[in-house]
Amino acid sequence: MRDAVDTGIAHPAHQAGLRSPRLSRLMFRFALVLTAALALTTIDASAQLVDSVDVTRDGSNAVVRIRFGALIQYLRHVPVSEGKVVQVYFQITARDEASASRQEEQRRPPPNSPLPGLIVTYPVQQPGLQRRLDVDFGSNVQFTLRPEDGRTIAIVVALTDQQLARIAPPEARPIALPPSEVTPPPQTDVERDAAQLARDSRAAMERRDFEQAVGALNRLLNLPPNPWSQEAQEMVGYARLQLGEATKARAEFDLYLKLYPEGPGAARVRQQLAVLAILPDGAPSTAARREGPTYWGSVSQYYYGGQQRTKTTTTITTPATGATTIDTATLSGTEQSQLVTNIDLTGRFRDAVWDNRVVVRDSYAANFLKDSTNDNRLSAAYFETMYQPSQLFGRFGRQQATSNGVLGLFDGAVGAWGFARNWRVGAVAGQPVDTTFGTTKTFYGASVEADNLGDRWSGNLFAIRQMAGSIEDRVGLGFEARYFDSERSVYSLFDYDPTFHSTNVAIVQGNWQIATGTSLSALYDYRRAPTLQLTNALIVDPTVSISTMVQRIGLAATRDLAKTVTPASRVAFVGLTQQISPTWQLGFDVRWSSLSGTPAVLTQPAIPATGNIYTYNVQAIGNSLTKWQDILVVNASWLTAKTYDAQQATLDYRFTPWPDIVVEPLLRWYRQTDPQGTSLTRVSPGLKLTWRVKDRLWLEAEFDVERSRAHSPVIVDDVTRHFYYVGWRLDL
Repeated sequence: MRDAVDTGIAHPAHQAGLRSPRLSRLMFRFALVLTAALALTTIDASAQLVDSVDVTRDGSNAVVRIRFGALIQYLRHVPVSEGKVVQVYFQITARDEASASRQEEQRRPPPNSPLPGLIVTYPVQQPGLQRRLDVDFGSNVQFTLRPEDGRTIAIVVALTDQQLARIAPPEARPIALPPSEVTPPPQTDVERDAAQLARDSRAAMERRDFEQAVGALNRLLNLPPNPWSQEAQEMVGYARLQLGEATKARAEFDLYLKLYPEGPGAARVRQQLAVLAILPDGAPSTAARREGPTYWGSVSQYYYGGQQRTKTTTTITTPATGATTIDTATLSGTEQSQLVTNIDLTGRFRDAVWDNRVVVRDSYAANFLKDSTNDNRLSAAYFETMYQPSQLFGRFGRQQATSNGVLGLFDGAVGAWGFARNWRVGAVAGQPVDTTFGTTKTFYGASVEADNLGDRWSGNLFAIRQMAGSIEDRVGLGFEARYFDSERSVYSLFDYDPTFHSTNVAIVQGNWQIATGTSLSALYDYRRAPTLQLTNALIVDPTVSISTMVQRIGLAATRDLAKTVTPASRVAFVGLTQQISPTWQLGFDVRWSSLSGTPAVLTQPAIPATGNIYTYNVQAIGNSLTKWQDILVVNASWLTAKTYDAQQATLDYRFTPWPDIVVEPLLRWYRQTDPQGTSLTRVSPGLKLTWRVKDRLWLEAEFDVERSRAHSPVIVDDVTRHFYYVGWRLDL
C-alpha cells in the first residue's frame, strides 16, 4: 500500500499493488524458520571479507558496488580506466574475523545483471597490511573506480551497444508516454522531490525498466499533493500495463478518473480503459519482460596441504674449558592436510513491488591430521525482503554487520523504513556469534540514515546497547558521515560509550583522484582493541562469569578493570599514487602506528606498549606490458620499531598466455633483526595456475616454498615449508 506520508491516509484502490496475503505469510514463516534454525545451530562461524557484489543500471552505465565485511582503506588500482581485469589494492583498518580470512572468496552478480560475466575474487594471501582484490569483467571494458565509504568500492562501467541491446532488445517498441503538463518550476522541498521522481520515472519508462518506474512513481504519490501528482497517477497505470498487470492498471486508471475527471489526461485514460475492457488479465499492451526466480553462486572444493622440516643447530660453550660443541636436530612432518568444501548460494525473486533474497554461505573443512577435528563455518544464512513502494526492508538470519555500531558476525534481524525521500529509520537486534569467555550476548539498536543529501553527503546516527546476560556489556552512541563525488571521498566513524566515558572508535579517511593521474589517500584511526566491553574484564580471570565478577567487586570496579586491560590503537597513514606512463604507475605509502600497553592485573602480566612503528612502502605496477593481459607488481617495504626492524620485497606477475589459462608466479623476501642480535631471513617463491575448463568450471592450483633462517648467537633454525592447494569451482 502507498501511504500518504504526511496525512496518514491511503487510497483504497492502491491496494492493487499489494502482494497476495498468502505469499506474504509464507515469506514471514520462512524467515521465522530460518532464524530459529540458526538460533539452534552449534557450528562455528567465520565472517568473510567480501560481503556482497551488486550491479545496478545507471543510464548507459553499470555500477558495480563491492561491499566489504570489514573497514578498509582504498589505496590504488590497475589498470586505471580500461581492461578486462582490474586489481584493487587496499588495507584493512579494523582487525576482526573478516580480516583474518585466509581462504579464497568469490562473488558473482545475478545472471540477468548488466555484467553477467563479472567475477570478483579475493585470492589467498599471506598476512600483511596490503591486500588485493581481482575484478574480472569477462571482456575488455572502460570504467572508473572510486571508494564510496569505508566499506564500499564502486566501479562505473560503460556499457557497450551489444550489452545495452541485451538488456533492452532493439525490437522493443518505444513507449508512447503522455506529455508532462507541469510547467511551473518547483518551489518547495516537496515539489523538488516530486520533480526529481517524475524525471526518474520517465527515464525508467523510456529504457523499459517498468519495475523501477513503478517504484519511483509510488514514492512520488506518497508525497503530499503537488503539481506532479496527477501526471504520476496516469503514468503508474501505463507502467502497470507494460508489466502485464492489467487488473492493477485498471485500478490505477479508475482512481485517476475519480481524482481528475476532466482534461486531456482523463480522455487518454478513458481510451486506455476501453482497451483494457477487452484485454485479458496478465497481457501487456507491448512486449514486457518480468524477472522470475533466479539463483546464482558457486560450489567448490580445495585440498590444502603443507609440510615442514626444521633443522636446529645449537652451539654450546663449556665455561670451564671454553670448548664448544655443536648439536644438530632435525624435525619434519605434515602441518596441514584438509579438504575444504565451500557453498555460496543466492536465490532471488522480485517484481514491481517486492524484492526478496535468500543467501547461504558455508565452508566445511575435513582435517586429516592426527588429533585434529573437522570444522564447519557458516558465514551467512539470511532471508531479506524489501517492499519497494514504502521502502520497507528486513533481513533475518546470520549476517555480517556493516554499520550502525554492530560488531562482527551475528544472528538476528535488521529492518529499515524509508519514511521520506533520502531518509530512513532502522532497527537491529541479535546475538553476536562470537561467545568470548563462554558469555552469551544480545544487543539491540536503532538508527536514522540519510542518503544523497545535496547529491554528495550521506550518513547516519546510531545507538546500540549490548547485554551480557542481564548485565549491560556496552553502549554505543555515534555517527557515520560520508562524502563522495567523481574525484573525492571522505568517510568518518565515531563511536562513544557513555558508560565507560570513553571513545571506542574515531576514524576519518579520504581519497582524492586528480585528473593528472595522481591519487592521494589518508587515514587517521583511533580505536580500542578489542572493542571496549564489560566482558573484557574476564581477561584477568576467564574461569568466572561476568555476573560473578560483578558480584565480587561491583559494577564500577569491573568497568574500570575492563578499561584498564583494553589497549588503545592509533594509526595514521598517507599514500600517493602517480600514473607515470600509460603502462606504469608508482605508489608510495607511509604508515605510523602504536598500541598502548596494559599494567599487570592479577594473573594477567603487564603488556608493554609497542612504541611508534613506522612503515614505508614503495610499489611499482605495470600493466599491458605484453599481449598476455599481464599485470606486474613490484613492492618494497621497510619497517622500523622499538623492538625490531624489518625489510620486505615482493614480486607478483599475472599473465594470460592462453585465453582460458592464468599464470601467476610470485616471489617474496623478508628480513627482520632486533637489538639482541637475532635475525630472521625468509624467501618464498610460488606459482599459481587457473584454468577455465568450461564456461563455469574452473580448476586452480598453487604451490609455494618457504625457506627461512632464524639466527641468534647460540641457536640457528633452518626451516623449509611446502604449501600447496588444488581444487575446482563450479559457478552456478
